[in-house]
Amino acid sequence: MKLFAILIIIFLAPTEIMAQVAWLSTSESINQFREQVEAMKPTTSQYDVKVFDKIIQLADRELGIRVYKPKGDGPKPTLVYVHGACWVAGSLDSHDEICRYLSEKSDVNIIAINYRLAPENKYPAAHNDVYEATEWIWNHADELGVETDNFAIAGESTGAYFTAATVLKSKDTENSPKFSFQLLVYAALDGGGSSWSECKKLYFNNKSDVRSEYGSPLWSKNLSGLPPTYNILGEYEISRSEEELFMRKLEEKGVVTKSFIYAGVGHDVSIWASVSKETPAHLKAVEYIKAGFHIE
Repeated sequence: MKLFAILIIIFLAPTEIMAQVAWLSTSESINQFREQVEAMKPTTSQYDVKVFDKIIQLADRELGIRVYKPKGDGPKPTLVYVHGACWVAGSLDSHDEICRYLSEKSDVNIIAINYRLAPENKYPAAHNDVYEATEWIWNHADELGVETDNFAIAGESTGAYFTAATVLKSKDTENSPKFSFQLLVYAALDGGGSSWSECKKLYFNNKSDVRSEYGSPLWSKNLSGLPPTYNILGEYEISRSEEELFMRKLEEKGVVTKSFIYAGVGHDVSIWASVSKETPAHLKAVEYIKAGFHIE
C-alpha cells in the first residue's frame, strides 16, 4: 500500500486500522509522511489573493510567517492560521491553498505561522512558536498592514490544538493579543488523550508536559473568559469526544460556542488543506469567520 493511501486511512478510518500500521516509528517514515503532507498543495491555486512571506525575529530565534490579503480597499479583519499535521509535519507551503481559500472567501487577512516540528523540537517549542509569533503579529500589525481591532485565530487538527493553547495563554498574560473568536477544525485537544497518540509521543517529553496548563486545553484549570469558540468536527473523528467535551466545558463557563458536525466523514484534513473540493466544512468555516468578524 502506498504511503499516501496509508495517510488517508489513518486520517479517515477507525482506530483499529491505525493499530495495524507502524506509523511514524522511524525517521524514514516521518520524512515520508512529511513529503506526503507537502504534496497536498495543488500545483496551481484557484484563489487570487496577494501573498508575501516574512521572517520575524523572536527573542532567541527567527520564524517564518506568510501573509494573505484579499482584493479590495480598506481595512480588513486579521485571522492567524495554524496548520496541522500531527505535530511532526506541515509548513507554510503544505497549507497554502486553505489559507488562500479562507482569505478570498471570507474577505479577511490571513497570517500563517511556520512553527518548529517534532520530534526534532520537543515541548514546548511549537507552543512557544505559535504564541510568540501571534504576539509578534499583534504588536507589528502596522508593519504588516493589518488591523487588530478585529483579530482572531484558527487552525485545523494539531493547529487547532495550538490555537486553543494560544488563546488560553493570551487570556492569562498581560498585554497579550485579544481575540474576537477562535475557530477549531478537526481539533485534538487532549495532549494525553487516545487520539493521535503516536504523534503526541514524538512531541511531549513526559506526563508533566501533557498535564501542564497549556499541554491539554481540554483540561485547563480555567476556561472562563474565553472568546466565542467555533468548532468544526467530522462525524467519525477519533477526537470527537475531546471536542464535544471541550465545547460543553466552555458553555458551562459562559463562553459562546457553536459547533458543526460534518456528517459521514472522519478526520478529513487532506481535503480540508488542499481544497481539492469545497466541502461543507469549508463553507461552514467561512460562515463562522464572517459571523465572528461581523462581516455581512
